[in-house]
Amino acid sequence: MTAAPDARSIKADLVRTYDASALARDERGEPNWRDEHRSAFAATLKDETRPRILEIGAGAGHSSAFFAAEGFTVVATDLSPGNVERCQAKGLEAHVADFTNLDFPDGAFDAIWAMSCLMHATDKDFTIAINEMARVLTPGGVVVAGMWGGDGTAEVLEDDVIEPPRFFAWRTDDHIRSAFGEAFVIEEFHIIDGPPDDPRDEHYQLVRMRKR
Repeated sequence: MTAAPDARSIKADLVRTYDASALARDERGEPNWRDEHRSAFAATLKDETRPRILEIGAGAGHSSAFFAAEGFTVVATDLSPGNVERCQAKGLEAHVADFTNLDFPDGAFDAIWAMSCLMHATDKDFTIAINEMARVLTPGGVVVAGMWGGDGTAEVLEDDVIEPPRFFAWRTDDHIRSAFGEAFVIEEFHIIDGPPDDPRDEHYQLVRMRKR
């Protein structure tokens, strides 16, 4: 592993990585464990009449397509133009967007779904992204965010399975609670175990929260 480059370089490499793997990741789909959480999220939003969903880091758009099929108005965003093309091929409204600069009006959405994208942000960009998410949400808006966490290590994964290698920030659970707690009330915090005996204590953090 190597130390983290600057945020601009990180993003440029992420675009190259995810553009190159967009088709393969689309064909692979998303992990099955997300199904129950998507369904619970959709049920909550229907109960509260919150019809407008923004997906950040939408990838190929499988979750956005699920929410659209459930009757929600969905906007998918991703840093990778290749991923955005995959979303648009599914009939979704999708835009290339950086989560530190969401080009939407204040309060434009009732909910946000963000899986496995915020872990690629530096601490500075992570804070900016949280503030942007809060800004584009209506009062009481609901967020479900998931990311790989761990012992606080932040580095480029040199032995990554795709090229160029990605930057990861394996934030601690306390860091996640503190950072999100500035703008949101955390309602649920699920931990999904990662590889056994991982030196970084890698595990998946799935957080449901609500705008203050």
